[in-house]
Amino acid sequence: MISTELFPYETFPIRLEFGEKKNTTVSYFQCEEHLQKYLERYKLDKRTIKLDYRDGEPTKSSEKRKRSVEQKPKPKSNRSSGAGKKRTTRVDSTRNTVGTTKRKK
Repeated sequence: MISTELFPYETFPIRLEFGEKKNTTVSYFQCEEHLQKYLERYKLDKRTIKLDYRDGEPTKSSEKRKRSVEQKPKPKSNRSSGAGKKRTTRVDSTRNTVGTTKRKK
């Protein structure tokens, strides 16, 4: 039987424990790749950590899960691919304003 004290999360079969007795850090991982990234990121020495596996042995590297729901194809747009005139929005455009100009004397 799996110890629920050591592995409280069903989907995280890898347990990492490191640190001093009073200051122990415990982390859980879904796969070996996540564990390796964590070890590299925080430069943890494999001799100073304690690894536990829920099944008692290291897990095989996980493959990416297939999506349970198939992706729907994106609808094609009725818009042209940029060949036509695009709409532009201008705020406070100075081209169409008529202003007073001072004449030089």
